[in-house]
Amino acid sequence: MTSRPLGLFDQEIRERKLQALGDPLVTLNTMVPWAIFRETLESMRNEGRDPRKGGRPPHDAVRMFKVLVLRELYALSDEQVEYQIADRLSFQRFLGIDLTQDAPDYTAIWRFRERLGAERMKTLFEELGALIDLAGFEARKGQMLDASLVQKPKTRQPAEPKDGEPELTRQQAAHRDGEARWTEKNGRAYFGYKNHINADVEHGFIRDYAVTAAATHDSQVLPDLLDITQRGQPLYADSAYRSAATARRCKEHRLTHRVMHKAQRNRPLTAAQKRTNHRWAKTRARVEHVFARIDLFRKGRLLRCTGLARTTVVIGLINFAHNLRRLATMVRLQQQAHASG
Repeated sequence: MTSRPLGLFDQEIRERKLQALGDPLVTLNTMVPWAIFRETLESMRNEGRDPRKGGRPPHDAVRMFKVLVLRELYALSDEQVEYQIADRLSFQRFLGIDLTQDAPDYTAIWRFRERLGAERMKTLFEELGALIDLAGFEARKGQMLDASLVQKPKTRQPAEPKDGEPELTRQQAAHRDGEARWTEKNGRAYFGYKNHINADVEHGFIRDYAVTAAATHDSQVLPDLLDITQRGQPLYADSAYRSAATARRCKEHRLTHRVMHKAQRNRPLTAAQKRTNHRWAKTRARVEHVFARIDLFRKGRLLRCTGLARTTVVIGLINFAHNLRRLATMVRLQQQAHASG
């Protein structure tokens, strides 16, 4: 292979080749007007900064948010995403930078995520949800509630020393997560948090989410996730959500109650209840597909952040990335249907 000096249009030629090969990040940049997030992101511009101290100007807020999105789209660490931005032309084009511009390092990425905060992340998620609705994918045919365990590296020692034990060093304490909890599922122990979601039946977008410690029972989050505006539409959920309170809320807000029947001690399910569960399960199982798609891209990687506040931001970004991928899929399917029609 012969080499030659870099030409004036070589980068543009390489970008066109990437696009012809099907760069998915080009699709995301086309579908999503990233400027819609600027107002929310700019609200954090001067938080924690003293303008009298000077220093390097901060990176563009929208670009930094896109870096966090890249991190979750490809399940990378802060160090890995820094490397990939420097190495991959597709990442640079997605962010709107070239070799002449400084890319954020991993410390800048970490600091930006720290300042983002759970409340602001939820606002950004809702702004993406509004865009999804405008694209013609409003929530339809009911809602599905479920939760998935998000594991962390196991804490083998308590977050706080017991009486008589030596105090943890600052470095040790930083790696102990006192807010994560152990729980058991199907005879197996898990340590970490839960990602509780509300997904729509027809399109499979996550419409709302909440994050708790792993030991929190799924039903405790139902009041926060239930969309009471979907009057007349069904609510699908597994038997963990079934209770008199859930049935009362559905009746109060005119939702069709389709929460799986639950067997109790000395009261097994009747044949009619089993048939009903089987019928409802065909639809309720679609929420499992949402978690399956997330797991497919995360490849079983553990959460490396510490504390509920940080975890809520990261899981919010994970759910945001899922909706982006889902939007790209739905738009592609819509275009194929129009082309064949």
